[in-house]
Amino acid sequence: MAENYNFFERSASKFLSSFPVLKKTIKIIYQRITFLFYKKPFYFKSSCSFYSLHNEKESYFGYYDKSPLNSSLNHYLFCCTQEETTGKPSYNKQVEIVLQAVNNAAIVKVFFSKAYNWQQGCRAHWLNEDLFFFNDFDAENKKYISLVFSKDSLQEVRAFDFPVQDSYGTEFFLSLNYRRLMALRPDYGYSNLPVLNDTELADTTNDGIWRIEYETGKSRLLVSLNDMCAVNYRSEFDTAVHKTNHVMISPAGDKFIFMHRFFNKSKQRFDRLMLADSESGKLSCLADYGMVSHCFWADENTVLGYLRGPGNKDAYWLIDIHTGKFSHFGNGVLDKYGDGHPHVHGDWFVTDTYPDKARMQRLILANWKTGEVKELGEFFHGFKYDGETRCDLHPRFSPDGKSIYFDSVFDGKRRLYKLDLES
Repeated sequence: MAENYNFFERSASKFLSSFPVLKKTIKIIYQRITFLFYKKPFYFKSSCSFYSLHNEKESYFGYYDKSPLNSSLNHYLFCCTQEETTGKPSYNKQVEIVLQAVNNAAIVKVFFSKAYNWQQGCRAHWLNEDLFFFNDFDAENKKYISLVFSKDSLQEVRAFDFPVQDSYGTEFFLSLNYRRLMALRPDYGYSNLPVLNDTELADTTNDGIWRIEYETGKSRLLVSLNDMCAVNYRSEFDTAVHKTNHVMISPAGDKFIFMHRFFNKSKQRFDRLMLADSESGKLSCLADYGMVSHCFWADENTVLGYLRGPGNKDAYWLIDIHTGKFSHFGNGVLDKYGDGHPHVHGDWFVTDTYPDKARMQRLILANWKTGEVKELGEFFHGFKYDGETRCDLHPRFSPDGKSIYFDSVFDGKRRLYKLDLES
């Protein structure tokens, strides 16, 4: 029996997206029934060797767009917690940001943050081989901030009044409103401050994506929600509630992509994939078919992503940002797997799947130029991790492309793993 959800099941899911509460209820019941028939006698299977980076506590890195390993390949950065991660993050509990040496696995130093979630952590990531960024909460001034530390000096070297969403080395970084995210997509928000109320959510003029200069700290609202709505404007924007998320800067730093999501009066959700100039904020729309999930820069001119494309087909697409042309990856070789989180290194990308009928998540390696696909493993995801507490594999390459790092709960705890491709 096929463990992947078939065309009819996915079509039903797409139809039920117009009725989110009903969809959630049916999904819970259906998943548990199918699991009884498809359950496997193992919790993981892989032809590659892999191991956990930290076994003493629950650990994870966060999102799929960054690597926990620095460019010198000698230090890891990841999150740890004493708490059970089956519960939602608490505003009065801290998460640990661990700096760990690669050669002997020694903990060099532990930092702390109160601004975090289980999906993206505190957006901890490396700026270069020495400096790393993460978000925190300033309780005295009641605002989300970001901090930069040096692994060499183990000291704070920068502090900013804006939380980071993505950065371009030590040149600039982009920020967004995590209170808006918490109101509309709590999986990626922080719980330290009240969510935006209806009046604040309706303010599309003073909210959006900010650019902050690394050296000076100078900030400006680069792209407002109003600016987004002005691109391919339609009247339903006027009564919709808007947000933005998943900002990703291009390899050269001159452009970035992001998701513009809005909810109409009936609470139906619609997505667009947007492209912006990093300096001027000039906007264009790359995809406007209603659903955008996860994307990554394949190269300076191409975006790879799982989204709805021409013919209303949900699939992995390659988009030429200059011509707007969509190319169906590998003529649909990955279609049977559904949505995932692609991370590109050279000609290859690694991606994952959501739990299938057997509650197994696949780890997949693919060549975005040739269409070659290899399954690297499958890992069990139990029902106790769900919704905001789910654990997507969120795979990421090491900077040298020889290893893959992923989060998993196959042994009943959230842990960060390293998988060796050359084993």
